[in-house]
Amino acid sequence: MRIIFQIVFFVLGTPLLQAQNYIDLANLSYSITPQNQFEDRDAQTQVEEVEFQFTFPQVLDDKNTFIANVMLESNALRLDPELTQRTTLTSLGLAFGFNHKYSDKLAITYLVIPKIASDLEHITSQGFQLGGLALATLNRNENLNYKIGLYANTEAFGLFLVPYIGFYYLSPSKRFEAYITTINGDINYMLTDKLHIGGDVNGLTSSYALANPYFGTSPEYFAKNTTEFFVYLRYPISKGLYFKAKAGYAITRTHKVFEQDDKVALGLSLFYLGDDRNQLNTPLQKGALFKFELLYRFQL
Repeated sequence: MRIIFQIVFFVLGTPLLQAQNYIDLANLSYSITPQNQFEDRDAQTQVEEVEFQFTFPQVLDDKNTFIANVMLESNALRLDPELTQRTTLTSLGLAFGFNHKYSDKLAITYLVIPKIASDLEHITSQGFQLGGLALATLNRNENLNYKIGLYANTEAFGLFLVPYIGFYYLSPSKRFEAYITTINGDINYMLTDKLHIGGDVNGLTSSYALANPYFGTSPEYFAKNTTEFFVYLRYPISKGLYFKAKAGYAITRTHKVFEQDDKVALGLSLFYLGDDRNQLNTPLQKGALFKFELLYRFQL
C-alpha cells in the first residue's frame, strides 16, 4: 500500500495544483527496530526493511501526463521464536497509468499496479497481486487541495480496499506544510532555509506468499499490518537530494502467518470482514523503530 503515498505526492506536484511546487521522483529508505520481543516469549527478533521507489512522469499534452513507478520493498525478520533463521520477504512492482486534467479545478489519476510479493524462493502465481488506484484531486485555492479516491489490491488474504480522503495545505509563507488523509499524514515546518522538522504517521498493509510451509504441510502466506508514527529532520545534502533521519514507534504491529486458503471476506482499510483466520505464528510486541531516507526532489 506504500505506492499510494508516492503517487499522491506526485499528483500534488503536477502543474494543476499550485500549492506544491515539487515532485518526489526517487526514494531510498532503510529502517531497523531494536530487538523486538515475541508476545509471552523470551525470544526476540530484529526487523529490517529496505524500500526503493522511482517515479517517471512524462507530459503528453496539456491535459494528460503518463506515470510509471518502479518499487522494491524487502523485509527481514524471524517469523516465529521457534525459527532460528530470519526470513526475507520481498515485493517487486510496477505502477503505470496517467493523470488527466478535467478542468482548472479537477484532475484524476488512474493507475494499474501489478506486483510479485513473496519470499522469492520460488516465484509462483500465488505471489502475483494486481491492484489499481483512482485518485481525484480538487484544487480549492493556491494553498489548499482536497483528495478523494480508492485503492484496490488482490492481497494474499483476499480483496483489499482502501477509501482515500484527505487534504494538502501549504502556508502562504511556504514554511508550514500539512498533508492529512484517512490512512496517513505528514506535518512539517521549515526551521531554517535548509532544515525541516516534522512528524508523519502511516497505516500500512501488505502480504507475501511463502514458498515452503513453516508451520505445517499446507501452503502459507505472511500478512503485515502496522501503524507507524515518526518524528524526523530533513536536510539537503546536494541540489535536489535530501536526507531524512526518523525515530518512531509502531502503534500497532501485526506480523501473522496463515494457511494459503485461510482468507477474509473483504479487507477494508484497517478492518477485515469475515475474519475467522487461524494465526499460525507467535505475534510480535509493539516497539520503537528508526528510519533513514534519501529523497530526490525535482523542483517545478
